[in-house]
Amino acid sequence: MKKICIWGLPCRFIWHKIQGMEWKLIATDLTGAERLAQELSCPPLVSRLLLNRGLADAETAKSFLSPSLSRLTAPFDMKDMDRAVARILKAIRGREQVAVFGDYDADGLTATAVLILFLRPFLPGILEYIPHRVREGYGLSPAGLEALRQQQVQLIITVDCGVSNHEAIARARELGMEVIVTDHHEVPRKGVPEAVAVVNPKQEGCPFPFKGLAGVGVAYNLVIALRQVLDREGLLPGGKPNLRTYLDLVTLGTLADMSPLREENRIYVAEGLKVLQETERPAIRALKEVSGINLQDPVSATDVSFRLAPRLNALGRLKEAREGVELLVTSETGTARALAETMDQENRRRQELEQAMIEEIEIRIASDPDLYQRKCLVLSSAAWSRGLLGLVASRLVERWFRPVFLFGLENGLAHGSGRSIGGFHLVQGLEKMEDRLIRFGGHAAAAGATLKADLLPGFARDLEELVERTVPPEAFIPTLNIEAEVDFPALVNDVLPHLPRLAPFGEGNPEPVLVTRRVRVKSCRVVGKGHLRLKVQNKGITLDGIGFNLGDLPVEEGDWVDLAYTPDFEKKGPNGYLQLRIKDLRI
Repeated sequence: MKKICIWGLPCRFIWHKIQGMEWKLIATDLTGAERLAQELSCPPLVSRLLLNRGLADAETAKSFLSPSLSRLTAPFDMKDMDRAVARILKAIRGREQVAVFGDYDADGLTATAVLILFLRPFLPGILEYIPHRVREGYGLSPAGLEALRQQQVQLIITVDCGVSNHEAIARARELGMEVIVTDHHEVPRKGVPEAVAVVNPKQEGCPFPFKGLAGVGVAYNLVIALRQVLDREGLLPGGKPNLRTYLDLVTLGTLADMSPLREENRIYVAEGLKVLQETERPAIRALKEVSGINLQDPVSATDVSFRLAPRLNALGRLKEAREGVELLVTSETGTARALAETMDQENRRRQELEQAMIEEIEIRIASDPDLYQRKCLVLSSAAWSRGLLGLVASRLVERWFRPVFLFGLENGLAHGSGRSIGGFHLVQGLEKMEDRLIRFGGHAAAAGATLKADLLPGFARDLEELVERTVPPEAFIPTLNIEAEVDFPALVNDVLPHLPRLAPFGEGNPEPVLVTRRVRVKSCRVVGKGHLRLKVQNKGITLDGIGFNLGDLPVEEGDWVDLAYTPDFEKKGPNGYLQLRIKDLRI
């Protein structure tokens, strides 16, 4: 097979990185898997996959396999939920001017839309405010507070932000505005801000058992609680609104945020994918159309994560994210279509800019041996779009398997976004350098930071030293976790009928990676932009496979290989069997 060149770099350079991947077979209690298989009447391989996800007993596994809205935790189990609902009820009765202050990503936009759609019948003049990523940055901004003050807002409800905005919330009080915070981000070391209520399952003393909600998940719990109290107070003359219809938006935000698909999130998404298929919401129908999703076809988690969500996110990365809320709340088909087409155009532009950034950075790394040896990449440029920094950092972590922080330089400041590997908690690392940071925040795996541009070399040096000192060497080896070995006949006949029940897949419930040994390559070719298309055979069964960005793997027709892959039960090959998504292979 002809070797190709990706990103303008020699193939041997790219192959060096791929060769470093280590296959690790996950250790499983085979006796326990056998017992669970008998209790669930499923193949042992399926029970093994359940055990690998921490589902060791039959009842827990059954709940996982059959997610139901009836199993949701009561929203009032969340700390301060009663205070938030009481304050909103007061605003409804007093006909106050209320604003929802959201974030500019898909999670924040969907969370904003959920609250606007629910509260608009009770607060017809409710406003939304989405800050501009570059001009204002993340969270409650001075410009945003001033704009809301001029519109005589009395109550601000934040979604997907606010828990780290102590100074801004204090300023809002000075301006005569009260604030309810709903957020899901890590609480800073100095604690929660002095707001009317702080609704965040991650705060100390919150009894809500599941801590992995997305911002839209917290907002959705607020809506459930509000409906309950409004009904009790006799303020729902038209009957209870059906909150299941909001799950298309909850699913979109949860998957876009890469929140763990366990417990509440798994229930939301499992049910929400059904709503996404059947919904008449103009926004979702328009997004599906511009994304190439047939309106009658089932919608998968992959469709949401890689087709719908990127288009919604593109606005906040390159333009005005507030148009995303306008799309999600509109009832006009024409308006929805026009806005969705704008998002599609912006998403195409985002892809082009992202690819250009990746190519530039890969060339930098290839030409600088020092960068190649570093345990943490900290790079900057005045030409980079701030809206793309986190996205490109994620791609680089996937390729280089080390923490990456990218900074855009502007007016003497460095605005950065970082992504990390499993062995290094980004926010905890930033806390050790907070004396030089103007602001920072985020999660273990993703964070943002702003500092003076002239302090960036010292920041890079100290972060490199911290990573090298605290992260063990094995953490830098990309690992492909293999769940089990299986032959094609068992895969097709035994596993495939049960595999869809493990979906939806995503963060916290990864797609299973399996290995089949002694696979014969019947044909191979490179398609698209460096993707590997294979036809492979094992024990009499031939399957089709696609390896995205693996077109430079040194495999030829007739080779015998060990194949690591994810069975894609949603995609069928020409022979009617499932398609394999190839992760790696060994000759």
